[in-house]
Amino acid sequence: MHVINVVNVRDALPKAVKYLLTNGHKEKTRLNDAWVSPGPVCIHYHDPKQHVLVNPIRDANPFFHIMEAMWMLAGRNDGTFLDHYVKDFSKQFGVGDGTIPDAYGYRWRHGVGADQLIEIIHQLKLNPITRQAVLQMWGANSEEYHDLLTLDPKPCNLVATFRIRNGMLDMTVFNRSNDLVWGCCGANAVHFPIVQEYVAQMVGLKMGQYWQVSTNLHLYDNHLEMLLKRMLPETNFWIALKSPFYETTEPLVKYPESFDNELEETMQMIEDINKDLEVFDGNLTQPFLRDVVLPMAQAHRHYKNRCMADALVEMESVIAEDWKKAGTEWIKRRTSMRVTENAYDQPA
Repeated sequence: MHVINVVNVRDALPKAVKYLLTNGHKEKTRLNDAWVSPGPVCIHYHDPKQHVLVNPIRDANPFFHIMEAMWMLAGRNDGTFLDHYVKDFSKQFGVGDGTIPDAYGYRWRHGVGADQLIEIIHQLKLNPITRQAVLQMWGANSEEYHDLLTLDPKPCNLVATFRIRNGMLDMTVFNRSNDLVWGCCGANAVHFPIVQEYVAQMVGLKMGQYWQVSTNLHLYDNHLEMLLKRMLPETNFWIALKSPFYETTEPLVKYPESFDNELEETMQMIEDINKDLEVFDGNLTQPFLRDVVLPMAQAHRHYKNRCMADALVEMESVIAEDWKKAGTEWIKRRTSMRVTENAYDQPA
């Protein structure tokens, strides 16, 4: 197994791209030709709290990333919620009424008939040296998900394990297949560390390290072409993908006893925002939900309504410097018309 040691996702992307282009081989896949790792790859994140990717070449959509992470943490599987951030998400990846069959968050919270995250938090509090804090995704199936052999799409991420070491919570995620650009160093690099942070802070611990083990890590040709297309001719490829500096972060959970209820309230507020309704956030006590998630939802709605100046003003109220920088720069790139393609992220 090859191990790529990184500080954060901004460090991981260029190192993983370089590894695949240097050591990988070409394969035809069901989606596109890809550079594929010769064996399992582990990306070892030493500071997974630094999970917001800010890079004009990659041009990751921070609004989709944060809203998908909250949607997952809330245990949702209604793809229509994400239609506001990725056009026709529910039609592209859902079935019937837009339900997402392989929605991770639903599997975490409801897939085995119980809330796995609450049970893991309970296990870790009860026994800090437990080795049985396991979050199941592949086999987390209720009656709606009874047949993984016929389910399509199938979950790429299979299981996550949690372990307390040196007074901090480490996490390892195992997956069968991982798209480097949209999955591994895209959405996955956000929503899994957010789950790690949620569990850690609900237990009363700091985040430790994060290992992401991929049996099949791959880089699609069209994603490589996308990265190259966005660079100026004189730009060095590896320097263009690097952005080592990281801004101030904001804790996800401040008051563990009320976080889950306030997350549900926040999700309803976001739905109201996307209907152009006014919302009152005075009952929220969680700074991350009130002062990061909600203003980003408001900013994105202004963006969708083509009110770019209002969107940028709204981003100024975001208290987490990493999310503020990502959202502001993403909107500014579209305001200046530097991006002419549909650059929305897709899930893993």
